[in-house]
Amino acid sequence: MTEDLKTLLHALSLEKADEGYYVGHYIPAIPNHVFGGQVVAQAMSAAIQEVEDDKTIHSLHSYFLEPGKTDVPFHYHVEKIRDGRSFSTRHVKAMQQDRTIYSVTMSFQRIEDGVAFQTDMPSVEPPENFINEADRWNSHPFIQQSPERQIKFQPLEVRHTGPIDWFSPTPSSPETGIWIKTKDRINDDGHVHKILLGYFSDTFLYGASLRPHGLTFNSPKVQGTSLDHAVWIHDDFRADEWLFYQHSGIWTGRARGLNFGKFYTQDGRHVASSSQEGLVRLKQA
Repeated sequence: MTEDLKTLLHALSLEKADEGYYVGHYIPAIPNHVFGGQVVAQAMSAAIQEVEDDKTIHSLHSYFLEPGKTDVPFHYHVEKIRDGRSFSTRHVKAMQQDRTIYSVTMSFQRIEDGVAFQTDMPSVEPPENFINEADRWNSHPFIQQSPERQIKFQPLEVRHTGPIDWFSPTPSSPETGIWIKTKDRINDDGHVHKILLGYFSDTFLYGASLRPHGLTFNSPKVQGTSLDHAVWIHDDFRADEWLFYQHSGIWTGRARGLNFGKFYTQDGRHVASSSQEGLVRLKQA
């Protein structure tokens, strides 16, 4: 297992400080910034430890309230909302220096059988036909001249099926996607795979609604950040096997953009869905 993946898994396991209280630390996914997927996944990790083992997370609904800081710990407080025979609900606050930066409510279910239906996976070329996005970013001439912006922490393999030029984008379809998985095999703990999907779920989703405007998160004139985030987990999967994460930008307006996502296994099972609204504010010239 790569050292970066070991670092990621360790950072997502959290330290228990007291009953219902956990401590996490910065994951260097984006140089000098806190990746939203980090707080989603760490909050999931905290909540999972406060629920009966035979219940598994099936949904979360959350808000990003303030930017995270890279140089101070993240404190997670888990509040028990309800425990029923089939479902349990937990609320988690992520805090730094007495500021609530993230708030999320999660639901857990004891697995049961029911009617089954799913949407079909879109037709997409296999991951072997695309290159690792971090390698593509790091090889860009601008990044070659700005080594401090290189992506050095690479626990994941991420391959964009509709790559764009991050520095000179042109208008393109809001329908796109990525192949994503961990770099190496991990253990069989289903909770860990779901926590990693929470981490994956913030990867490039925000940018789908920017594409029709010829913009990216990297565009100098865009002031952007994630505002809210939701994930629904439908079925079991492995985070160390390729997942296709379909991104759909469905609306922009009033300085916001809305995006939906769907996760599929390589054999076409629809295992999770997501949504995210982001701030899309254009800076004044």
